[in-house]
Amino acid sequence: MYKNKIDLHMHTSSSFDGNYSAAQMCESAIKNGLATIAFTDHFDVDFYERHNLEFRQKSSYEDIISAIEKFSYEIRILRGIELGQPAYDVELTEKSLARYEYDFVIGSIHNLRQMPDFSELDYPNLTQDDIYSLLDKYFEEELILAKWNGFDTLAHLTYPMRYIVQSGRFNTDLSRYDDITDEIFKVLISNGKALEINTSGLRQPIGKTMPTENYVRRFRELGGELLTLGSDAHFTEHVGAGIDKGYEIAERCGFKYATYFKDRKPVQVKIEK
Repeated sequence: MYKNKIDLHMHTSSSFDGNYSAAQMCESAIKNGLATIAFTDHFDVDFYERHNLEFRQKSSYEDIISAIEKFSYEIRILRGIELGQPAYDVELTEKSLARYEYDFVIGSIHNLRQMPDFSELDYPNLTQDDIYSLLDKYFEEELILAKWNGFDTLAHLTYPMRYIVQSGRFNTDLSRYDDITDEIFKVLISNGKALEINTSGLRQPIGKTMPTENYVRRFRELGGELLTLGSDAHFTEHVGAGIDKGYEIAERCGFKYATYFKDRKPVQVKIEK
Protein backbone atom coordinates (compact mmCIF):
# COMPACT_ATOMS: atom_id res chain seq x y z
CA MET A 1 0.00 0.00 0.00
CA TYR A 2 2.73 2.49 0.96
CA LYS A 3 5.91 3.38 -0.91
CA ASN A 4 9.42 3.28 0.53
CA LYS A 5 8.40 1.15 3.50
CA ILE A 6 10.78 0.96 6.45
CA ASP A 7 11.08 -1.79 9.07
CA LEU A 8 13.68 -0.95 11.69
CA HIS A 9 13.15 -3.69 14.26
CA MET A 10 13.95 -7.32 13.53
CA HIS A 11 16.00 -10.11 15.04
CA THR A 12 18.26 -12.76 13.55
CA SER A 13 19.49 -16.05 14.98
CA SER A 14 22.15 -14.03 16.81
CA SER A 15 19.40 -13.01 19.25
CA PHE A 16 18.70 -15.55 21.97
CA ASP A 17 15.13 -15.80 20.65
CA GLY A 18 15.91 -15.38 16.95
CA ASN A 19 15.48 -18.03 14.27
CA TYR A 20 16.90 -16.98 10.90
CA SER A 21 20.04 -15.45 9.43
CA ALA A 22 20.20 -11.84 8.27
CA ALA A 23 20.36 -13.11 4.67
CA GLN A 24 17.12 -15.08 5.07
CA MET A 25 15.42 -12.06 6.66
CA CYS A 26 16.66 -9.87 3.78
CA GLU A 27 15.15 -12.21 1.22
CA SER A 28 11.80 -11.91 2.99
CA ALA A 29 12.13 -8.11 3.22
CA ILE A 30 12.79 -7.83 -0.51
CA LYS A 31 9.90 -10.17 -1.30
CA ASN A 32 7.61 -8.03 0.87
CA GLY A 33 8.60 -4.80 -0.86
CA LEU A 34 10.51 -3.08 1.91
CA ALA A 35 12.91 -0.28 0.99
CA THR A 36 14.89 0.00 4.24
CA ILE A 37 15.47 -2.42 7.10
CA ALA A 38 17.56 -2.55 10.25
CA PHE A 39 18.73 -5.63 12.08
CA THR A 40 18.49 -4.99 15.81
CA ASP A 41 19.52 -8.09 17.71
CA HIS A 42 18.97 -8.20 21.45
CA PHE A 43 21.57 -6.85 23.84
CA ASP A 44 19.91 -7.07 27.26
CA VAL A 45 22.75 -5.83 29.41
CA ASP A 46 21.47 -7.32 32.67
CA PHE A 47 21.69 -10.78 31.04
CA TYR A 48 25.19 -10.18 29.67
CA GLU A 49 26.73 -13.42 30.92
CA ARG A 50 23.63 -15.60 30.70
CA HIS A 51 23.08 -14.78 27.03
CA ASN A 52 26.80 -14.68 26.16
CA LEU A 53 26.27 -11.24 24.70
CA GLU A 54 29.83 -10.42 23.67
CA PHE A 55 29.79 -13.43 21.35
CA ARG A 56 26.23 -12.75 20.15
CA GLN A 57 27.02 -9.09 19.46
CA LYS A 58 30.00 -10.07 17.31
CA SER A 59 27.98 -12.73 15.51
CA SER A 60 25.16 -10.28 14.84
CA TYR A 61 27.38 -7.53 13.50
CA GLU A 62 29.28 -9.87 11.18
CA ASP A 63 25.98 -11.34 9.92
CA ILE A 64 24.67 -7.85 9.17
CA ILE A 65 27.83 -6.87 7.29
CA SER A 66 27.61 -10.07 5.25
CA ALA A 67 24.00 -9.29 4.36
CA ILE A 68 24.89 -5.74 3.36
CA GLU A 69 27.59 -7.06 1.03
CA LYS A 70 25.11 -9.47 -0.57
CA PHE A 71 21.88 -7.48 -0.76
CA SER A 72 22.72 -3.75 -0.65
CA TYR A 73 21.98 -3.37 -4.37
CA GLU A 74 18.37 -4.41 -3.70
CA ILE A 75 17.55 -2.96 -0.28
CA ARG A 76 18.99 -0.48 2.23
CA ILE A 77 20.29 -2.44 5.24
CA LEU A 78 21.22 -0.68 8.46
CA ARG A 79 23.53 -1.88 11.22
CA GLY A 80 21.44 -1.87 14.37
CA ILE A 81 21.18 -3.16 17.90
CA GLU A 82 18.43 -3.28 20.52
CA LEU A 83 19.75 -2.24 23.92
CA GLY A 84 17.54 -3.82 26.55
CA GLN A 85 17.66 -2.26 30.01
CA PRO A 86 20.80 -0.21 29.14
CA ALA A 87 20.45 2.06 32.17
CA TYR A 88 20.77 -0.94 34.49
CA ASP A 89 24.52 -0.97 33.74
CA VAL A 90 25.45 2.15 31.81
CA GLU A 91 29.20 1.51 31.92
CA LEU A 92 28.91 -1.96 30.40
CA THR A 93 26.32 -0.77 27.88
CA GLU A 94 28.45 2.11 26.62
CA LYS A 95 31.62 -0.02 26.53
CA SER A 96 29.81 -2.67 24.48
CA LEU A 97 28.17 -0.16 22.15
CA ALA A 98 31.59 1.30 21.31
CA ARG A 99 32.82 -2.04 19.92
CA TYR A 100 31.16 -1.56 16.54
CA GLU A 101 29.91 1.20 14.27
CA TYR A 102 26.13 1.24 14.32
CA ASP A 103 23.65 3.14 12.22
CA PHE A 104 20.76 2.71 14.58
CA VAL A 105 20.27 1.97 18.28
CA ILE A 106 16.98 0.96 19.90
CA GLY A 107 16.39 1.58 23.60
CA SER A 108 13.93 -0.71 25.36
CA ILE A 109 12.92 -2.34 28.63
CA HIS A 110 11.75 -5.94 28.83
CA ASN A 111 12.02 -6.51 32.58
CA LEU A 112 12.39 -4.69 35.86
CA ARG A 113 15.64 -4.85 37.80
CA GLN A 114 16.47 -8.31 39.15
CA MET A 115 13.27 -9.68 37.62
CA PRO A 116 12.43 -11.87 34.61
CA ASP A 117 10.94 -10.60 31.36
CA PHE A 118 7.34 -9.41 31.61
CA SER A 119 6.49 -12.40 29.41
CA GLU A 120 7.54 -14.76 32.22
CA LEU A 121 5.63 -13.27 35.15
CA ASP A 122 2.99 -15.36 36.93
CA TYR A 123 0.00 -13.14 36.16
CA PRO A 124 -2.72 -15.47 37.53
CA ASN A 125 -1.19 -15.04 40.98
CA LEU A 126 -0.90 -11.24 40.74
CA THR A 127 -3.63 -8.91 41.96
CA GLN A 128 -4.60 -5.81 39.98
CA ASP A 129 -2.73 -3.74 42.58
CA ASP A 130 0.34 -5.88 41.89
CA ILE A 131 -0.03 -5.14 38.18
CA TYR A 132 -0.17 -1.41 38.82
CA SER A 133 2.85 -1.64 41.13
CA LEU A 134 4.82 -3.29 38.32
CA LEU A 135 3.67 -0.65 35.85
CA ASP A 136 4.60 2.14 38.29
CA LYS A 137 8.17 0.83 38.32
CA TYR A 138 8.17 0.16 34.59
CA PHE A 139 7.30 3.71 33.55
CA GLU A 140 9.77 5.11 36.07
CA GLU A 141 12.44 2.99 34.37
CA GLU A 142 11.28 4.21 30.95
CA LEU A 143 11.83 7.78 32.11
CA ILE A 144 15.31 6.91 33.39
CA LEU A 145 16.03 5.27 30.02
CA ALA A 146 14.82 8.35 28.13
CA LYS A 147 17.04 10.60 30.24
CA TRP A 148 20.07 8.35 29.63
CA ASN A 149 19.75 9.32 25.98
CA GLY A 150 22.17 6.81 24.45
CA PHE A 151 19.75 5.43 21.86
CA ASP A 152 17.96 6.67 18.72
CA THR A 153 14.40 5.43 19.20
CA LEU A 154 12.38 4.33 22.23
CA ALA A 155 10.81 0.95 21.49
CA HIS A 156 7.42 -0.54 22.36
CA LEU A 157 6.58 1.92 25.16
CA THR A 158 3.60 -0.15 26.36
CA TYR A 159 5.47 -3.49 26.19
CA PRO A 160 4.08 -4.98 29.46
CA MET A 161 0.53 -4.67 28.12
CA ARG A 162 1.33 -7.35 25.54
CA TYR A 163 1.38 -9.88 28.36
CA ILE A 164 -1.03 -8.22 30.78
CA VAL A 165 -3.79 -8.34 28.15
CA GLN A 166 -2.78 -11.85 27.12
CA SER A 167 -3.30 -12.93 30.74
CA GLY A 168 -6.87 -11.59 30.66
CA ARG A 169 -6.37 -8.31 32.55
CA PHE A 170 -8.46 -6.21 30.16
CA ASN A 171 -9.37 -3.62 32.79
CA THR A 172 -5.83 -2.28 33.29
CA ASP A 173 -6.08 1.50 32.95
CA LEU A 174 -2.96 3.15 31.55
CA SER A 175 -4.42 6.68 31.77
CA ARG A 176 -3.02 6.89 35.31
CA TYR A 177 0.43 7.10 33.64
CA ASP A 178 -0.38 10.00 31.32
CA ASP A 179 1.74 12.46 33.28
CA ILE A 180 4.87 10.32 33.21
CA THR A 181 4.44 9.32 29.56
CA ASP A 182 4.14 13.03 28.73
CA GLU A 183 7.39 13.58 30.60
CA ILE A 184 9.04 10.73 28.68
CA PHE A 185 7.88 12.24 25.38
CA LYS A 186 9.16 15.68 26.31
CA VAL A 187 12.59 14.23 27.11
CA LEU A 188 12.67 12.36 23.79
CA ILE A 189 11.66 15.47 21.87
CA SER A 190 14.16 17.68 23.68
CA ASN A 191 16.95 15.21 22.91
CA GLY A 192 15.99 14.73 19.26
CA LYS A 193 15.03 11.10 19.73
CA ALA A 194 12.36 9.08 17.96
CA LEU A 195 9.38 7.10 19.17
CA GLU A 196 8.77 3.65 17.73
CA ILE A 197 5.47 2.24 16.52
CA ASN A 198 6.02 -1.45 17.18
CA THR A 199 3.58 -3.46 15.08
CA SER A 200 4.16 -6.88 16.68
CA GLY A 201 1.07 -6.49 18.89
CA LEU A 202 -1.13 -6.56 15.80
CA ARG A 203 -0.37 -10.26 15.36
CA GLN A 204 -0.65 -11.09 19.07
CA PRO A 205 -3.62 -11.27 21.51
CA ILE A 206 -3.30 -7.58 22.40
CA GLY A 207 -4.29 -6.77 18.80
CA LYS A 208 -2.78 -3.26 18.90
CA THR A 209 0.46 -1.49 18.19
CA MET A 210 2.84 -0.63 21.03
CA PRO A 211 2.29 2.10 21.90
CA THR A 212 -1.31 2.52 20.81
CA GLU A 213 -2.50 5.32 18.55
CA ASN A 214 -3.41 7.70 21.38
CA TYR A 215 0.24 7.78 22.52
CA VAL A 216 1.52 8.39 18.99
CA ARG A 217 -0.93 11.29 18.68
CA ARG A 218 0.14 12.71 22.02
CA PHE A 219 3.81 12.50 21.02
CA ARG A 220 2.97 14.54 17.91
CA GLU A 221 0.90 17.06 19.91
CA LEU A 222 3.88 17.68 22.19
CA GLY A 223 6.10 18.40 19.19
CA GLY A 224 7.49 14.97 18.31
CA GLU A 225 8.75 14.76 14.74
CA LEU A 226 10.81 11.56 14.57
CA LEU A 227 8.88 8.33 14.26
CA THR A 228 10.26 4.87 13.49
CA LEU A 229 8.33 1.72 12.66
CA GLY A 230 9.28 -1.86 13.39
CA SER A 231 7.69 -5.28 13.01
CA ASP A 232 9.86 -6.80 15.78
CA ALA A 233 10.11 -9.84 13.52
CA HIS A 234 11.78 -12.97 14.85
CA PHE A 235 10.63 -15.08 11.88
CA THR A 236 10.93 -14.48 8.14
CA GLU A 237 7.14 -14.52 7.74
CA HIS A 238 6.82 -11.52 10.07
CA VAL A 239 9.26 -9.21 8.28
CA GLY A 240 7.36 -6.06 7.41
CA ALA A 241 4.19 -7.31 9.12
CA GLY A 242 1.87 -4.49 10.15
CA ILE A 243 4.03 -1.70 8.72
CA ASP A 244 1.22 -0.49 6.44
CA LYS A 245 -1.06 -0.27 9.48
CA GLY A 246 1.64 1.59 11.37
CA TYR A 247 1.89 4.09 8.51
CA GLU A 248 -1.89 4.60 8.63
CA ILE A 249 -1.66 5.38 12.35
CA ALA A 250 1.24 7.75 11.77
CA GLU A 251 -0.73 9.65 9.12
CA ARG A 252 -3.83 9.91 11.28
CA CYS A 253 -1.71 11.33 14.08
CA GLY A 254 -0.29 14.06 11.85
CA PHE A 255 3.06 12.59 10.81
CA LYS A 256 4.10 13.21 7.24
CA TYR A 257 7.44 11.40 7.47
CA ALA A 258 8.84 8.13 8.80
CA THR A 259 12.43 8.10 10.01
CA TYR A 260 15.41 5.81 9.69
CA PHE A 261 18.89 6.42 11.07
CA LYS A 262 22.18 6.27 9.17
CA ASP A 263 25.40 6.67 11.18
CA ARG A 264 23.16 7.52 14.16
CA LYS A 265 21.66 10.51 12.31
CA PRO A 266 17.94 10.74 11.39
CA VAL A 267 16.82 10.58 7.78
CA GLN A 268 13.18 11.34 7.07
CA VAL A 269 11.20 9.65 4.30
CA LYS A 270 7.85 10.97 3.14
CA ILE A 271 4.88 8.75 3.95
CA GLU A 272 3.07 8.26 0.66
CA LYS A 273 1.07 5.66 -1.24
